[in-house]
Amino acid sequence: MAYTKIHAIKATVDKAIDYICNPDKTDEKIFISSYACSPETAAIDFKYTLDHCRENSPNKAYHLIQAFAPGEVSFEEAHKIGQELADRLLQGKYSYVVTTHIDKGHVHNHIICAPIRGEYLTHIR
Repeated sequence: MAYTKIHAIKATVDKAIDYICNPDKTDEKIFISSYACSPETAAIDFKYTLDHCRENSPNKAYHLIQAFAPGEVSFEEAHKIGQELADRLLQGKYSYVVTTHIDKGHVHNHIICAPIRGEYLTHIR
């Protein structure tokens, strides 16, 4: 069974996304997926959404880590599970980046998502 924890990112979204997208950890970026943003511009996209919404959030993003026991799942299965978790939790309302790290003794996913729903942007036009 997977172990999952989540924490708020209050300062450096770009560094967090750079860390989770590290090619040495993601099999040369094979295990990187995203929704409603590009991994390369996600930090900018999240900031833009925050800057242009009516809510005032101290959180710049959320970082969820999902770890599996050694041998529990393959890299491909873990990545698919991470994508399914993000889709289920965020329900198509928040942009996110999901990566699967394969560089440790256990496979684990990182999901970083925007703290504000992208639909807020439609209200400011």
